[in-house]
Amino acid sequence: MTITITNNFHENASSETLGSLKLRSDLTTLKETLPLFKLVRQDQDITMLEEVAQRFKHFKNVIVLGTGGSSLGGRALCDLADEPETTLHFYDNIDPHTFKRLFKKIDLKTTGVIVISKSGSTAETLMQKMVCLQQWAAQSLPIKDHFLVITEPTENAMRNLAQSYDIQTLDHPTDIGGRFAVFTLVGLLPAMIAGLNVYQFRNGALDCLKSLDTSLMEHPATQGALHQQTLLSQGKTISVLMPYIDRLNTFALWYRQLWAESLGKNGKGTTPIAALGTVDQHSQLQLFLDGPKDKFFTVITTHHMDPEFTITTHLNHSNISLFDQKTMGQLMAAEQQATIDTLKNNGCPLRHIHLDEINEYILGYMMMHYVLETLAMSSLLNVNAFDQPAVEEGKILTRQYLKAA
Repeated sequence: MTITITNNFHENASSETLGSLKLRSDLTTLKETLPLFKLVRQDQDITMLEEVAQRFKHFKNVIVLGTGGSSLGGRALCDLADEPETTLHFYDNIDPHTFKRLFKKIDLKTTGVIVISKSGSTAETLMQKMVCLQQWAAQSLPIKDHFLVITEPTENAMRNLAQSYDIQTLDHPTDIGGRFAVFTLVGLLPAMIAGLNVYQFRNGALDCLKSLDTSLMEHPATQGALHQQTLLSQGKTISVLMPYIDRLNTFALWYRQLWAESLGKNGKGTTPIAALGTVDQHSQLQLFLDGPKDKFFTVITTHHMDPEFTITTHLNHSNISLFDQKTMGQLMAAEQQATIDTLKNNGCPLRHIHLDEINEYILGYMMMHYVLETLAMSSLLNVNAFDQPAVEEGKILTRQYLKAA
């Protein structure tokens, strides 16, 4: 399995600046001490999850409740599953209409619910859970047989609510934040229910991490951060991630949260944008090419050589005969190359990541790459990647407004 990373700017970013020396020191320390990195070096926790996963595989549907890091990582992983016997539904918002529609189309008797909140006090997830509890109770279904909670091992609202219904509760690691939690049970359990190989997912992450040992400053993630620091000094304040692979659409959304919530502090950071080829060729690409030159692009491609959907046509029309004996995959390959070349021709700084395959190992590798790139960028910007102080005011006001409603 091969991951190829190329760019259209200078090959190696300088490692001689004071910021780069600090980066080397910070990454060396994190590599040895960060709980997340220690976690991916073992797999005992996966073995313990297998019994829980089997329990939920007996359901026709499984609803995963949570928001942000409690949802996006698991969703991104489950997007790899082709036809799981159990259908997973991820709900990270609190639009009442969406939940009404959900309860109309599923049978609660054959549906399980996994509720994820690290702090145990996330207002949206508490509301989601209580709405679901009332639905199951209204049908006199045994709640403890259908529900599972993942939260920190502290006295919190989510854990107390679970205890009151005798719901099994698993511990969310206290030392791994939500947006980094895809490598924990938060991401692994939904993936296991979907039938994915989470050992390979962890192996991909570990191989990416291990490559720091021999090439810390030359690692593609470190180089990515150094390049983006240089581009930021040139006014490139927006980072666009554009996979030409539907299965990586949620991965781009996961990246968006990871990058934004980790780096957007003290007036610093760059704005992440998730795009999808070919959809955004007809949406955002006009702005990308002809708008402000304030963006850095990462385009992710793969082989689209599946012989299925080969077109046979005898119509003598230029826009139709073009497709004769061509496949849908060939069109996709042409589209992604055309976008790469057009961005280059318009002077846009571009990184091209080509993935030979799309599987659990590759996604684990890519997610760890972006964790490392985020941590490297946080060192260069001198911000704390592990907190999110600015959003606390909104949480406080939400509670005040709800109380007054």
